[in-house]
Amino acid sequence: MDIILSVIVSVFLVVIAVFLVPLLLELKKTVISLRNTTENNLNPALDELQLTLKSMRSISDNVNDITADVKEFAGSITEVSTRIHAVTGLIDTLSSSASVKALSLKAGITAGLTYLLTNLLRKGDRQ
Repeated sequence: MDIILSVIVSVFLVVIAVFLVPLLLELKKTVISLRNTTENNLNPALDELQLTLKSMRSISDNVNDITADVKEFAGSITEVSTRIHAVTGLIDTLSSSASVKALSLKAGITAGLTYLLTNLLRKGDRQ
């Protein structure tokens, strides 16, 4: 009975080996094909992705440079507007001072001429 059981097990193992060997060979071919396909399709995609990332980094650096330039320009505009405001204030002060001086001079000349004419007319009345 041991011999029959041994023969059955041996036949079973041979049958399994006969079915498993082609299956394993086909599986090996499939894995190799999958690896080749992945390498052929994935490597160019990865290379292109790296180029795209470099381009994005370059664009980001350019945007940062432009932003810094815009900030500097805005600061310059603020400084110019501050100076214009100061000059405008100075001009307002000078113009109001000139107006006061002109009005004072006009009032002084008017008062002086009025006094002079009044005194001349009084002298003319006394004689």
